[in-house]
Amino acid sequence: MPRPVRRPAPTVHDAELAAARRQLCTANGRISTLEEQLDALATVTANLYHENLALKTQARVRRQGQVTALPAPCQRTE
Repeated sequence: MPRPVRRPAPTVHDAELAAARRQLCTANGRISTLEEQLDALATVTANLYHENLALKTQARVRRQGQVTALPAPCQRTE
């Protein structure tokens, strides 16, 4: 017949471990939230970058072949 396993009584060390586990769980949750925010920011940044490139290309194409008149110089009357 197997002998029953004796478990030691809870100690201060057990309470410290439980507190550390709670802190770790809280920190992991915060890290997950920050990672999600970072992913969202990276997505927005990439979209803005590509949109900016497209707008620059579009502006460059519009300017090609066009002559832009310079404004007349200011005339002073003295």
